[in-house]
Amino acid sequence: DFGDQQMSRASSWALVAVCVFALAVVASANLDPSWADTEVTTKMYNVITNHENDALKKMLEEDEDAATVRAADGRGPMWWAHEAKNEEAMEILKNAGADEDWKDADGKTCKDFTHGQMTEYMKNLFAEQEKAAEEQRRRLQEAADQDDDDDDDDDDDDDDEEDDKE
Repeated sequence: DFGDQQMSRASSWALVAVCVFALAVVASANLDPSWADTEVTTKMYNVITNHENDALKKMLEEDEDAATVRAADGRGPMWWAHEAKNEEAMEILKNAGADEDWKDADGKTCKDFTHGQMTEYMKNLFAEQEKAAEEQRRRLQEAADQDDDDDDDDDDDDDDEEDDKE
């Protein structure tokens, strides 16, 4: 019986994970499918924000398309260069094909958003994911409470019969 409860809870948590993933997919359905958090976007972010411009040049020599990569929120190297006030990187990226007029998931360019803040798109996505996870936690708790009540009722009935015999 205990093993069944653990399997049931494990299945429920798997369902939570699937629901959260599904929400992320639905929320991103209207965005460019090439926008994703990848090893390249992470490396570009780190190189640009740390003002490692020689490393940036080397990355772009190896893969010029790296100048145009975009993270899941639609931001990319040009946003990070502006955020870090890395003017040399801005010039390097422009020469490699990046554009300051591109828009992120909120429709903002690298020049017209508040740096260091999450996009509204990402805030909404995280809020939706948290809401779904909280709802699933509530359902799991209700199911667990119901299981406990069922067990208690059986025990209580047995206890009542013993009390009646005394």
